[in-house]
Amino acid sequence: MESPAELVAELVLRLAVILIAAKIGAEIAERFLKVPALLGELVAGIAIGPFALGGIVIGSFGPFFHIPVEAEIVDGAIHYVESVIPVAPEFFFLSQVAAVLLLFQAGLETNRPQFIKYARPATIIALGGVIVPFALGVVATLIFDFADTDSIAGFVPALFVGAAMTATSVGITARVLADVNKLHIPEGVTIMGAAVVDDVLGVLILTVVIGINDTGDVSAGSVALIALKAIGFWLGLTIVGTVLSRHISKAITWFKTTGGVLGLALGIAFLAAGLAELFGLAMIIGSYSIGLALSDTDLKHRIEEPMGTVNLFIVPIFFVVVGMQVDIPAIFEGALLFGVVLSVFGIVSKLVGAGIPALFVGFNRLGATRIAWGMLPRGEVALVVAGIGLSTGVIGSEIFGVVIMMTLVTTLIAPLFLVPATQRPGSGLRHPESDPDSAIVGTEPDEA
Repeated sequence: MESPAELVAELVLRLAVILIAAKIGAEIAERFLKVPALLGELVAGIAIGPFALGGIVIGSFGPFFHIPVEAEIVDGAIHYVESVIPVAPEFFFLSQVAAVLLLFQAGLETNRPQFIKYARPATIIALGGVIVPFALGVVATLIFDFADTDSIAGFVPALFVGAAMTATSVGITARVLADVNKLHIPEGVTIMGAAVVDDVLGVLILTVVIGINDTGDVSAGSVALIALKAIGFWLGLTIVGTVLSRHISKAITWFKTTGGVLGLALGIAFLAAGLAELFGLAMIIGSYSIGLALSDTDLKHRIEEPMGTVNLFIVPIFFVVVGMQVDIPAIFEGALLFGVVLSVFGIVSKLVGAGIPALFVGFNRLGATRIAWGMLPRGEVALVVAGIGLSTGVIGSEIFGVVIMMTLVTTLIAPLFLVPATQRPGSGLRHPESDPDSAIVGTEPDEA
């Protein structure tokens, strides 16, 4: 039996490897490959995980990152089986904390007035960007026999894949648009609004799926109750948080001790995340909602810089730990074709589901093209959905790896096409004169 000090020392060494791998992967991705850092962090996690280099036995020390075992009692006897989550519980906990903080920061950085201004077109685009990917994700999972319609339990994996397909990465899209100075144009604001809405819709779908998995009931009444509960909590937290945001900001910024404001703000984020979990929601929707509520306060400006510093440390842990859970051999043994097809569906579904509705809400072909490519990357929310599915045992390592593959492909492709589309001259609006802000977009409007 190892002493507590020895166990802590081993965890610290493993954490050091995770952080070093994350930063090396991010450096290679951004500096040499010119792709988002999270891709490098994901690949680094795959490389050091228990299914790759981390699983290699090192003398008497054993594998550096082994798959934990859990005790099960079967017929009165204790049996040890591999854990559903193939990483140490301590690192899984850290990754979930990172996910909460990541979405809290995303909420803080959302421009609420602009979000409201473009809410209608963004919502319509988001609906298309959710319905089409969800349907194709379910169909692909059924086609490749990773789910069936014989029972509720057999159908749930398809619903999980569909939920993961609906996501759009707010963080990745925002980074790309900021790099080319296009966050302020109508398409940029609409993309951000639609990405936020379809992430919320995706998480609500996830909540319904989790409820179906837990209760085994797919009646209209149970689904409506779950959806009402989820939407009610989200709207309630957002509205109440917005109404009280000034008071919350004033109360927290009253503290003058070093780190007091940041610590209390993070406490609010964790409180909202915990309440969301109690209401049957994913924790990330709670932290995002309270972040959105506080996005137009003095508190946001006080914690913006230190919050970014905290996330530079902890958020890469999330992506590396997610990567560590990818079973590459399992994908190549039985799910490679599924991964290729799902990746293609992931691209087509967003281009069609988000691009076509954009043509009907005031954008021309250029604007619709920009929006479609901007909605493509799945990023962190798809990873969170996949992680929840894996941790609850609803999906196995093969489906998890396939979702990661789809996320990597869509995240890599999106910037390659979005940047050229935003740099083409001309307005993306069908009638630029109808929006005084459109003068900053370009010169003559493109023909629809």
